[in-house]
Amino acid sequence: MAENKQIKLHEIVVPTSPLPVWYFIFNTDNGVPKYVAPHWHRGIELSFTLNGAITDFIIAGKHFSTKAGQILVVNTQVIHSVNSTLNKNGKTLSIIFPFDYVANLYPEINYQEIDINYPEKLNNDQKLAYSNLQGLLTQFYWLASSTQPLKNLKMQQIVDEVLLLLLERFTKEKPPESEMGQRKVYVINRLQFITQYVNNHYQEKLTLDSIAKKCNVSKEYLSRFFKKQMEITVDTYINNVRAQRAYFELKNTSHNLTQIAMNNGFSGVRTMNRAFDKLYGKTASQIKRNFKN
Repeated sequence: MAENKQIKLHEIVVPTSPLPVWYFIFNTDNGVPKYVAPHWHRGIELSFTLNGAITDFIIAGKHFSTKAGQILVVNTQVIHSVNSTLNKNGKTLSIIFPFDYVANLYPEINYQEIDINYPEKLNNDQKLAYSNLQGLLTQFYWLASSTQPLKNLKMQQIVDEVLLLLLERFTKEKPPESEMGQRKVYVINRLQFITQYVNNHYQEKLTLDSIAKKCNVSKEYLSRFFKKQMEITVDTYINNVRAQRAYFELKNTSHNLTQIAMNNGFSGVRTMNRAFDKLYGKTASQIKRNFKN
């Protein structure tokens, strides 16, 4: 995987040069793990399942299972994660539109959100647009792996057409914070802060106590709050983020296991292996051997 295509778990999305968007094609052959930790970013993310299925894509606490041809959109600053990814022969295209890029072209997006994740609720015009999106995204996938000299221009054209369809056919007004309720706004803001903090500081020594102090709450409150909202403990979340980062370093570098463990906040190879085993069903040592074979 190229350096600038690594999965971004933080707010800043780096476009895949020379395009104005970040994209990546996930498939069962490129060693993509079964777990993407809860995270958020300002960019608007589109996921298109070309083949196979994603069994559990979680967006703002709602669970989605995709099939071939299905499109999911994660709106700006919405927490999302993947608990299990593609089945055999599965392929998924992910595109992230940097929010500033979209807002410069269409300032109204500051007050709107894209509503496309429930295809059964679409009207006839939206169903036609959905079909057009499927065709465009399939073309994008094939162009991404081609060597034709005009591929980048064609991909740029598709990016603009996809964005236009999303904004023209699938936007709706965001509910004002007053309608969301103070409690929901508080929960969203708190979770965004915690997940962002962990993703920015996973290489450092992180504890429930240190994060609670950053949030100005007790560790007991933070523990209960996080477990209720995210369905995992803070410690498990920290280890999952570290394991996910370590997985990509394992796959894309020649670093030894001790280096990788230290680079990603683990106290040693043993603790990294335990985290890998819980998350992936295999230790880091076993996965490293698989990559070599």
